[in-house]
Amino acid sequence: MPRTKRTTPIYKDLSYSQLRSYCEAVRLGNMSAAAESLDLSNPTVWKQIRALEHIVGVTLLESDGRRSEVTEAGQLLASLATPVVKEFEGLLNRFQELCDLTPKHLSVATPPRSFTDDLMPVICEFRQTHPDIHVTYRESFEHHGDAMLQSGEVDLVIGDSRCCLNPQKFLVEVLFEIEAMVIMPVGHPLAKRRRINPSDLAKYPVLNHPDGYPDEESNAILKRAGVFDHPDRRFNLLLASSIRSCVKQGEGIGLVGSIGGVPSSDPEIVQRTLKHCLKPNITYAYSSPRMSENPSQRLLIDLIKARLSN
Repeated sequence: MPRTKRTTPIYKDLSYSQLRSYCEAVRLGNMSAAAESLDLSNPTVWKQIRALEHIVGVTLLESDGRRSEVTEAGQLLASLATPVVKEFEGLLNRFQELCDLTPKHLSVATPPRSFTDDLMPVICEFRQTHPDIHVTYRESFEHHGDAMLQSGEVDLVIGDSRCCLNPQKFLVEVLFEIEAMVIMPVGHPLAKRRRINPSDLAKYPVLNHPDGYPDEESNAILKRAGVFDHPDRRFNLLLASSIRSCVKQGEGIGLVGSIGGVPSSDPEIVQRTLKHCLKPNITYAYSSPRMSENPSQRLLIDLIKARLSN
């Protein structure tokens, strides 16, 4: 790694403004763009980054005036400093929230199935018990959780193992388990049986997408049993609401999830557990590591676990 010649530094101590200017220059590709983004003058950003290089003792950016090339050492520092800069940017808001000086905000993303099948009662209860916390909910689709958390678009992602491809980058907490169930219309031949196996499912058109079950081992069990090979299959559905609708129309049988195996309240549907042959689907809470936890986030997580944890 190239080292800079140590001289009397412009600034004696490492500062937030230096790290912010540096991370922004790395993100945008040059110092001029960083200056414009931060509403600073070009010389100010240049001095801050050069001062940072003097403090750490290595060259971080090699600039030709138009473009800045990040050195190996610069990449390392950027990876370490970017989370720190983001944390400092939210420090004042977090402090004011903890002191009850500003309205509390929380942004949550979760797959559509979680909204319709699991979380709505908890969402309503949370709103009633914590009217001072403004929570924004949005849908998150498969593998989108990483980008949403890293960009700061949301504070919390709630979903299964497919929501975040790189869980090691986040704080991960188990919330609840979803038991695998098979549903069928009233009067269906399987409705007379109390225990149903994957080989039984293969005798009828299954409405689910072949790769829809999140657990790979359970998905392999279903495929080995030929569950998705019936010649009359015409649907590849993912959403539980769609599967239930088609089951009631007599289009086939479907696999859905249920917390704690709670029986279906729909009089047109018969439901049987598959927990003896398929693993439960675990729902997690994903959030970005921070120096201090968002208290509103902790309140929501604790309520979800209290109401839905098996």
